[in-house]
Amino acid sequence: MKKMGFWTFCGVVILAWTAGAWGADPLKIGYVDMQRALNQCTAGREAKKIITGEVEKVHKSLEGRKKELDRLREDLEKRGAVMNETLRREKEKEYQAKLRDMQRTQRDFEEDIRRRDRELTDKVLRDLARIVEKIGEEGKYSVILEGNQPTIVYISKGLDLTEEVINRANAAKSK
Repeated sequence: MKKMGFWTFCGVVILAWTAGAWGADPLKIGYVDMQRALNQCTAGREAKKIITGEVEKVHKSLEGRKKELDRLREDLEKRGAVMNETLRREKEKEYQAKLRDMQRTQRDFEEDIRRRDRELTDKVLRDLARIVEKIGEEGKYSVILEGNQPTIVYISKGLDLTEEVINRANAAKSK
């Protein structure tokens, strides 16, 4: 996969370079670090704050259940030896059922948070992609690359458009 990306990049550069020799516009390449733009633009930070808040709510909710489970386990450990066999088995069953229920609930919460994070992140990334496209059209760029891809060996810092993407995303968010 990495080799395919490298060869695609080489093909684009060669085509753009030879187009300049045929009298077309000169090659203009830029790059954007989309991860940095996502982390630093206002919309990205707000999305992260929303997810962090939801995670904290989930932890508080699960904390009460964990305390109840701890109390049940301690009760079983302390009084289990003196309980009659039927009562002890009943308490163990109750503990195991509550433990499974809490684990299931925790998995469900984690999946919900991952899904919500993907939704929020995807929306911000779509907005950033539109901004990059607009910058590309306005700046007459031949190619704008994703700057943190492992297939790129060297990128001049003068080609970095990330700061402009962040500024435009923040300006669009404040409107």
